[in-house]
This record gives sequence, structure tokens and C-alpha cells, in this order.
Amino acid sequence: MRSPLSRLVLALARAMGSTLRDAETGEALGRAMVLTWRGRVWVLGLERPVRAVFLPKNRLNYWRHELGFVAAKEPDYPRE
Repeated sequence: MRSPLSRLVLALARAMGSTLRDAETGEALGRAMVLTWRGRVWVLGLERPVRAVFLPKNRLNYWRHELGFVAAKEPDYPRE
């Protein structure tokens, strides 16, 4: 059970956030707000699990990278 404040923050993040697209397939993952703070990336309001990936570039830059998001896949190892 979530607190009312938590539900309000998630609703605002979904309303004011931008549409995230899968970097590999181009499929829309949902609306979310992406925040960065102290070297971390926070994705607020997204209902699906995602993982961050570096996007390929034509020119090699060491100081600037672009992040994309990919839908996380289900684990494929057998349950023992």
C-alpha cells in the first residue's frame, strides 16, 4: 500500500514527464520523468522495468555520452 504522497508524485511524473522509447526497437515504454542527481539516474513514473544503455555515436567523445533505455528482459535461467 502506497502513501498518498507517493501516489501524487508518481501521477505528476507521469503527467509532466516525456514519452520514453526503447533504444533498440523504438517501441514506446511509457511516460516518465528522468532525473539525474549525484551520478545516479532516477526514472519516476514508469511502470515497466528498464535498463540504461549508452547510445552509439558516429564520433568518439570521452566526456559526453547519451543514454537510452531498453525494456528489461525476463531472466532465462531455470528455477531450481
